[in-house]
Amino acid sequence: MMTFAPVNKLQAPAEPVQPAQPAQPADPAVADRRAPGAASLSGLELSCRPLREVHGLEGLWRDLAGRVGPAASAFLDWPWIGAWLGMLPPQADVRVLQARLQGQVLGLALLVRTRRKLGALSFCEAWHLHASGDPVLDKICIEHNDFLVLPEHGDTLRAAMLAHWQKVAGSAAELHLPGLVGEGWSRLLPAGMTSEDETKRSAGVALGPVREAKLDFTPLLSSHARRFVRRSIKEYQSVIGPLAVEVADSLTQAGQYLDELIRLHEAIWHKRGLSGAFAGRAVRDFHQRLIELAWPDGGVQLLRVRTGDKPMGYLYSFVRGGRLYVYQSGFDYGLLDKHGRPGLVTHTLAIQHNAGLGHGYYDLLAGESQYKATVSTDHEVMTWSIWRKPAWRFSLERQLRLWVRQVRHHRRKAQPEPASAPDKEED
Repeated sequence: MMTFAPVNKLQAPAEPVQPAQPAQPADPAVADRRAPGAASLSGLELSCRPLREVHGLEGLWRDLAGRVGPAASAFLDWPWIGAWLGMLPPQADVRVLQARLQGQVLGLALLVRTRRKLGALSFCEAWHLHASGDPVLDKICIEHNDFLVLPEHGDTLRAAMLAHWQKVAGSAAELHLPGLVGEGWSRLLPAGMTSEDETKRSAGVALGPVREAKLDFTPLLSSHARRFVRRSIKEYQSVIGPLAVEVADSLTQAGQYLDELIRLHEAIWHKRGLSGAFAGRAVRDFHQRLIELAWPDGGVQLLRVRTGDKPMGYLYSFVRGGRLYVYQSGFDYGLLDKHGRPGLVTHTLAIQHNAGLGHGYYDLLAGESQYKATVSTDHEVMTWSIWRKPAWRFSLERQLRLWVRQVRHHRRKAQPEPASAPDKEED
């Protein structure tokens, strides 16, 4: 069973953050080129230094996140960032990219510097925004990613911070920007750099219309989905018992709900021959730390839907700025022989419950799935980008990859077509 320690056990010893290099004034021309309002940031100082300890950063981060307010997502709030830092190995090269004006912090970001390999060769310097570059650790999947910047100077600060990264990164370096909101930062791409982008649809439900419908979500669904949900609700109630929504009201209960969610989640993924989202001790520890850090401020919600005395489904969500980020789920598909739609029913009741709490948006996060298409009434876009400096090795890599694709294509075309089976004779 997952048990939770008091939050203060997570705090690192307090030590001063020692800068590895002096802050440098921003280039005003860069800011002027990129966004309006740059003149108000005259004298902006920028630095990119190794993270020596966590405690000193925590105070800066929490203070800035409070000033940024709802413009920062739950993935930029300290519980996620602090828990993520706690899962990184001791040798991780974490850099604090910081923008200050007259001694006040206006922008923060954490970059992990690694070396990317091409085959067995160390190929280039790779920097990762709020990610480790390790596929195992990055299974936690950050979304709604960004620099933590004051919204009134958003793109001006982003452009200045990106320009400073260009100065400190090597001549053959790439910057990985996972899970950016919208179409990404192509508008900020410096001259000469290239960008490789992948966009993903992010589904969700605006909760205002649910409140206008007197907390009945079903009229907002398509007729097909509405029929499925209503039939499933009727079946669960008639065969097993009344439906009820329960939200964990203590850390102990949150741990119990998360344990059950993981058990149901993994049962489904193991049937598919896959490991699921909670595989590995580091990932489990990350979520334990995150819940401990988020709990005092109501930044996490563990919700259970029960039919009679039998749990049907669990949802694990983050809460910030009126938005619910529905991160993971676990459902019991064995309660009914037919007409059982535990996922649809659980989400329907959770949407109605959170609309009643006054939240504004029920975010199902990125990725395509049938249940998201069925439940969602709105959608957004998120972008995974890799920016690369102009360097011959990246040009060579592109040519090599193109050549490999062409060779594979020609090999497939050269293979003989399999003999087709004779047509079945008609009787």
